[in-house]
Amino acid sequence: MEKTAKRARAILHEWKAWLAVLAVGAALGAFLYARIYPMVAPQSELAQPTVQTLSPSVVFTRVREEGELVSASQDYSIVDKVTNSNRDFLDLFDVPFTEKSFWYRYNGTIKAGVDLSTAELEQEESDPSLLHVTLDQPHIISNTPDMDKSGVLEENNNIFNPISVEDSDAFRRQCVERSEEEAIGGGLLDEARTNAESQLTQIFNAAFEKDTYTLDFTYQDAGDE
Repeated sequence: MEKTAKRARAILHEWKAWLAVLAVGAALGAFLYARIYPMVAPQSELAQPTVQTLSPSVVFTRVREEGELVSASQDYSIVDKVTNSNRDFLDLFDVPFTEKSFWYRYNGTIKAGVDLSTAELEQEESDPSLLHVTLDQPHIISNTPDMDKSGVLEENNNIFNPISVEDSDAFRRQCVERSEEEAIGGGLLDEARTNAESQLTQIFNAAFEKDTYTLDFTYQDAGDE
């Protein structure tokens, strides 16, 4: 009788151990299911993240966000002599012994390019590989002096007509106008146009396979629609 009781207690103890193992296994399985299933389970159409397909319009939107494209630059140096004399009250002739002069060197850098914020893109319906790009005419973006290299080289002052800050400022303004006129006359804007087209074409070649798209450029005056 005692042996039977001991045997029953041993069986009961084994069952309790197995139930404990099953409980732990069930809890671990539930935990893993809760953590892993969302990663592998198919998501509904609304739950799936939206993937933006790369297209010419997407690339061009990012191009426009750049604002301005500097596509050409030119350093310059202007050295000239400024001579001035006081004039009589009727402004008919120079007053004797009032002449002043100074030699001035003005150095700077001109940058030219196009305004990308106003650019427009249209894809040809009959030929989707042809992209029509409309840009404003190239223009001077900046004209920055190099004051470390600019300044008066020699001056001939006059007690009756001393050299003033206004004299230097007036000459610098003339240098800015002259440098831009000479840069435009020398073809800086043409260079900016050519380089802008090349750079935009390279952007599309980098975004897509080379020569996937052909860019056709048209230019308009700023403000035209």
